Amino acid sequence: MNEGFIAVHVGAGYHSMQKKHAYKTLCKKSCQKVTIMLKNGCSAVEAVSTAVVSLENSLLTNAGCGSNLSLSRKVECDASVMDGRTLNFGAVGALSDYMNPVLVAKELLLHQNNENLSLHRIPPCVLVGEGASQWARSRGLKNVKADLLVSENALHTYSKYKRKVEEAENDPRKFIQREPANNKILYSEAAEMENNACISSETWLPGDESLMLDTVGAVGMDCCGNVASAVSSGGIVLKHPGRLGQAAIYGCGSWAQNSLSSTEPAVAVTTSGNGEHLIKTMFARTCAETLISNTDGVTGFHYVFNTKFLESPFLIHTSEKLAGVLAMKFDPVSNSVEVLWAHNTFSMVLGYMSTHLSKAVTMFSTLPSSVDPGCKPLIQGSLIKLNKITQ
Repeated sequence: MNEGFIAVHVGAGYHSMQKKHAYKTLCKKSCQKVTIMLKNGCSAVEAVSTAVVSLENSLLTNAGCGSNLSLSRKVECDASVMDGRTLNFGAVGALSDYMNPVLVAKELLLHQNNENLSLHRIPPCVLVGEGASQWARSRGLKNVKADLLVSENALHTYSKYKRKVEEAENDPRKFIQREPANNKILYSEAAEMENNACISSETWLPGDESLMLDTVGAVGMDCCGNVASAVSSGGIVLKHPGRLGQAAIYGCGSWAQNSLSSTEPAVAVTTSGNGEHLIKTMFARTCAETLISNTDGVTGFHYVFNTKFLESPFLIHTSEKLAGVLAMKFDPVSNSVEVLWAHNTFSMVLGYMSTHLSKAVTMFSTLPSSVDPGCKPLIQGSLIKLNKITQ
């Protein structure tokens, strides 16, 4: 048996420097809670799901309660979980009445192995909207009134940008091609944000609504060497009702697969960013396949981020491509975990911890001031040697 490992993130986008400590503390507490569970023998699926629940429960993030509102003024959440051992995948989309959509996604995943339907019907792996809610209730998962998921900050954001949309629709001169945000804009508008107590990182969208991309996620490994990943998101501000982001789509928001032999690595990936871009590139699965085929994870990330995302033929007509990735790669030969993160957004906040570490490592990663968002990614990683556990 090995030590367990967990890594979490609270999105790639823009995170208020004023709330830097709060974001890092949230990641730290999530990691600490899960490592205790891993020491007690919990599964990788349970570990990543619990980690994401703790992130969904925070109003700092755009997941679960407090998520961005759609055009119809509703919270509509996406979430998914993937099990590297069984390769099963469970996901929900446009879910409006559950505090923790990741738990519904986990339930879908678990019942794919255990459920025998009449007439050889196939258990679902993805459910959306009212169908997902009905299924969850039938499984004993308690729902809440949809209004309880709407926060004051989300309402403030909705009103602000709904008004801007209406103004633009009434004035054709405002339908002009916007310029991509650059760091000069980011830093100057950030100063205004820091002085405005009513604006949080969820509500401030410098230059463009797509820059605040607060998807949360987790990757982990249990003491048996099984890996899993999970992701949850409230989606973009003023999204069309029923819109699905990468968090609900197979191969796009989360991916995990165990080692296929004693020499091949196990990988788990979770993504954040512009959902449509991550869907078109199937970015989670693409990252995982690249990590498996490359000995060095950082080198693999450089290749996949540039070649398979920024230069992807599927995004050839897209001017601003935004993404963030958190991944882990377990090498059974060296008995080590390489944790990797990459983003070309202004910032990405994450934390990680193994069961032998006394405290979590947290990172508030920001692009160099010379690099504009949407361009060259910042790629970093850390190698952690694991210890064998004797029974």
